[in-house]
Order: sequence, then C-alpha cells, then structure tokens
Amino acid sequence: MWNVKKWAFNFLLILCVACAQKHAGNLLHGSSNKYASGFEIKDYISFKKIVIKNPWEQASGVSFDYYLFKKGQKVPDSLKNKKIIFTPVDRVACLSTSHIAFLDALGEADKITAISGGRYINNPEIREKLALGEIADVGYDQGLNYELLLKQKPDLIFVYGIGSEITGFVRKMEDMGLNVFFVAEYLEETPLGKAEWIKCLAPLFEKEKEAALFFKKVEDNYNTLRKKAENAGSRPNVLVGLPYRDSWWVPGGDSYLSELIKDAGGNYIGEKNRSHESYVISFENAVIWSAKANVWINVGSVSSKSEILAVDERFKNFPAFRNARIYNNNKRMSPQGGNDFWESGTVHPDLILKDLIQIFHPGLLEKSDLIYYREIK
Repeated sequence: MWNVKKWAFNFLLILCVACAQKHAGNLLHGSSNKYASGFEIKDYISFKKIVIKNPWEQASGVSFDYYLFKKGQKVPDSLKNKKIIFTPVDRVACLSTSHIAFLDALGEADKITAISGGRYINNPEIREKLALGEIADVGYDQGLNYELLLKQKPDLIFVYGIGSEITGFVRKMEDMGLNVFFVAEYLEETPLGKAEWIKCLAPLFEKEKEAALFFKKVEDNYNTLRKKAENAGSRPNVLVGLPYRDSWWVPGGDSYLSELIKDAGGNYIGEKNRSHESYVISFENAVIWSAKANVWINVGSVSSKSEILAVDERFKNFPAFRNARIYNNNKRMSPQGGNDFWESGTVHPDLILKDLIQIFHPGLLEKSDLIYYREIK
C-alpha cells in the first residue's frame, strides 16, 4: 500500500512539473506600443520575448526573436536553440550614439564597456571614461575591431544596420560567442516612435517601470507643445538641408523630420513627396523651393553664413539665404564633430519640438534658450 502511495505521489509530482513547464510558455500579454512599429514585447509566465521587425532599410518580412530569462533561471529544452538573454544585463557594447542616450535615460550608462566611434559621442561621462581607458572604442563598419570587442566581455552588443550587409557583421560576432541585439529606432517615422524604443531596451535591464515613466513624461510634454503650436495662426514655410558632395538630400513628406516640422506649426515645402525616407533634389529645384521659404533649417555642419557661401558661392543669390531666417541643429557638438541632436535628441523629441516652435513662432512659448538649434548669421 505504501508503494502505491509513493507511486501516486511521484506521478502527481511529475504531472505538476510537466504542467508547470507547459504553462510557463503561456502568453500573459503583448506590448501595446502607441507609436513605434519596429518591435514587440510579449510577456509569458516565466520569460519575455522581444521581436525586432525589419531592422534595416528596405527589409521586408525580417524579424529577430530574443528570449529573456532572469539570471539563474532554467531555460526550457524547447527554447535552448533560441537567442537567449539573461537579465539584468551587466556589460553592454553600444555601436550607435543613440544607444548611449537610451541607456543614460534608463540610468544604465554605467553598464557600457565598449562604444563605436568615440569622437562622435557627446555624453560627458562616456567621453571621460573613454579618455581614462575605462571604455573601449571598438571602431565601426569595416574597421570594427572584433578582438577588442571580445576582450570587453559584453553580455550584449547593441547593433544597427543601414542595409542587409549588417547580417555579415552580426554573424561574425555570434560565431565568436557574442550576444547581439538589433536596435532600429532610426527607422521609425515619428519622433515619439523613436523615443518609445526605450521600452524595448528596458526589459534587458529590468527597468520597465522606469522606461514607462520616462516615456510618459516625454510624450505628455511633446503633445502639450504640439497643441500650443496648433493655435499659432500663420505657419511659416520651411526649407531643409544643404548640398553634400553636390547632392541635396531632403526628408520625405512622411518622415520623422517632416512630422516634427508639422507638429511645430510649420509647412514643410517638400511634404508633397510622401516618402518615409530622404531623397535628392536638384539645386535648381532647391532655388524654386527657396523662394517660398520663411525659415531654413538643418543646414549641414555650418555655423555662419560665410560657411554656407564656402559650400557654394551660388548661395549668395539664393532667396532663402537673403530673406529667410536660418537655423542649424548643431548647437551641441562634441569637440570632434558629434552632434547631440542625434544622440540625446533621440530620447527627447519634446525638447527638439520646443526649439522648433520657438524658431517658427517667436513669442508663442515662454522665452528660453534653444537647446539643439542655433541661429546662423
């Protein structure tokens, strides 16, 4: 009789364990992003799953799945061949300056052990650690130093890709035993969509609540400013850009910058082209646009009108050069040319919007110093 009881007890124990393992994979709920379309987070009973979608330009039907388990937690046999990340992550490598901004906003910048392109970084703490040798600059693209990267022993490497060739770099890292995580906020078409990627990185550090609070504050501030701009009355016509190597790239009408201009109460002159990406216009076409412009923004890397003329003397007779107010988004630069607009501005679109409203509609907001923009005289 005792053996029967023992057998029954063991059977029930095995059944309970099997049941627990089965239900561990049950979905509790998925993420409900309000703006970002490039990632999804799914919460299961014993793990989280992050799905990154189409993480480079022109990608279609591409996705990467990451399974997050707490450190010390056992991974089910059914998931052992998946991309597993144990949290909280302690050591990370950031191959884009925007990654640094996300971690800084989460209070996790001290976890950075390696970066890419140190000369372009604005974060003062990271720059100081670079100077002291506490963080390694591992290069970028074809010059990426894989051996130095491996030496830093990162738990995770944040990467981004402009095209599908990034998969070659990722494969080499993974062959070396390194964990790689795609971050593709730059592909989002709205300012708040970019900033919402802080929610994607937060689970890696078990900082979901902090990320939600940070984003809610940015979102509320952005939307409050946007509503004020809606009541501004007349909307200035806005020209964007400056030729680079004889090509004048302008944002598409459905792009991130076009959205910012609209939300700040401006009329982007190139909005009729409904592309999500930048495209090239001729100098002659730029002259036509220039005749309509009241404000000219994001003029390359220049800091004065004389530098604009140094790019091309024809600007002397350019209507916007003579008649428009000119502002550039290069007020916050590292000593070697890194632009904080693309770093901290990624997580603070509300502050960029505030700058643009002050430029487009002087006097609408309580006067304060511009953060990312400067007037070009």
